Amino acid sequence: MDLLKALAMPFHLGSLLFVATTSLLLTLILSVGGVSIIMAIPAICLIMIWLTRFTFTLIDDATNGVQEAAAASLEMLSPFGDARCWVHPALTAFIAIALFLQPEIPRLPVLAACALLLPASIGAIALTGNALDALNPFALVRVIRGLAHYYVLAVLWVTLCVAAGVLVVRSGLWLLVIIATLQLLLLLACAFIGGAVYARRVDLGFVPLVSPERVEQRKEDQRMAQRQHMIDGLYSDLRSRESARAVASARLWIEQAGPQQVPGDVKAILDAGAHWSEPRGVALLMRGLVPQLLSMRQPGLAFAAVEAGLTAVPAFTPEQEGDAVAMIRYALQSGRKRLAATLLANFMGSSANASTPGPELLELRARLHNQPSEA
Repeated sequence: MDLLKALAMPFHLGSLLFVATTSLLLTLILSVGGVSIIMAIPAICLIMIWLTRFTFTLIDDATNGVQEAAAASLEMLSPFGDARCWVHPALTAFIAIALFLQPEIPRLPVLAACALLLPASIGAIALTGNALDALNPFALVRVIRGLAHYYVLAVLWVTLCVAAGVLVVRSGLWLLVIIATLQLLLLLACAFIGGAVYARRVDLGFVPLVSPERVEQRKEDQRMAQRQHMIDGLYSDLRSRESARAVASARLWIEQAGPQQVPGDVKAILDAGAHWSEPRGVALLMRGLVPQLLSMRQPGLAFAAVEAGLTAVPAFTPEQEGDAVAMIRYALQSGRKRLAATLLANFMGSSANASTPGPELLELRARLHNQPSEA
């Protein structure tokens, strides 16, 4: 889909207006004929500069995941704005002159090599922004390896565009149509290369301006800021003896978190609580989190909350017997018998749990009593 969106960019309104404008100007200039064309060479060169600048703007947009083609601007008429725009026209001129002056040079192998290396050359300077990387063998190899099978498709696509251009030139169509079609074929070839780079951005180690990864990172950064604000609010509530509000805020945050986010959120709360000067408030907060984490089938996180509560207040205990039983069992299963015994003693000795212990709690007490103490 990313590649198809890139291929659609030459047909966006801004691109079509540019092609129509430059095609019309070139048609008018070339239609004059005679000596006047020599006088018009500076104008033709200016239009070619505009075309190359616009083409590289489209390549950059496609490479960076921008889905709307930028409109041509007067700033693109400057030949000094982007050194990359000089590389391939200069290489094309050099190869053409060499083949003309040296007829013995086999043309087909040279043209085949150009077709094979052009996508890598364009992709290299699109990735780095360095014009010299157009001829840097290490940069070329990086692009070829990173694009993998996309590189084969890029070579075939460029070859197809060149072949279509040759057919259009030989078709005898109106000059305006020929020039416009050639420009669109150029933009399509370059859009494919840019779209391929964007599609393989991870393998190329490239971070585009617009990508799902950047969007997710921005969302995560915003969420981290909101989480820190929530944690600061917890501390403020605990300091003002509003423990019920702190528990409600923490529970609501965890409830709204995704399954992959809960461990990080709980760890952040525990890490922050370890540095708070409100041990009683931290214990009350942990007591409120334990049943929620158990209901979410997160016994490891619930036990981490229990340990944080014990660190804050040695007499810490879960409020409900079922939660206490689950945590004592978890401690035994994880080989922490002494901690299990502490939790049992804390719960049994709590004034809030004066009722008769249930059968599960009695069974755990007997089990701990019959087992040797932890060294």
